[in-house]
Amino acid sequence: MQSHERVGRYRAIAAAAVMLVGMVGMVGGGAGLGYWAGVERMRGMLAEDREDHLGEIARLQEANRIALQALTGRVAHAADRSAEAADTASAAAETAQAAAATAGKVAKAAGMPAAALEHDRRAINTTINRANARIAGEAAK
Repeated sequence: MQSHERVGRYRAIAAAAVMLVGMVGMVGGGAGLGYWAGVERMRGMLAEDREDHLGEIARLQEANRIALQALTGRVAHAADRSAEAADTASAAAETAQAAAATAGKVAKAAGMPAAALEHDRRAINTTINRANARIAGEAAK
């Protein structure tokens, strides 16, 4: 082989190597550019998702706050009604006690037997229990 042929052969090999390096550079650069673009797009999507999630959390917190405010009013109203029912029950108990004392005095004055007093006591207790049940039913509303 002559030196001239060798030089031509080396030039062909060098040109092929340059072409190969160029192609690898283009493919690698395209892949790198595509990867970078994909990462940036994913970052944008994650930021949007984060904002959406934060918005949903804020909306749910506001709905929970409104529900708690509504319940607070209802609980306060129920507490007021329970206090009123307790006052009514106390007044009913005092009235029943006074009625029993009066009935006892009347019975002693009239000379009624003890069995009649027991019957009256049971009737008064039944009336008190009915009043308590009615009060409990109203407080539950």
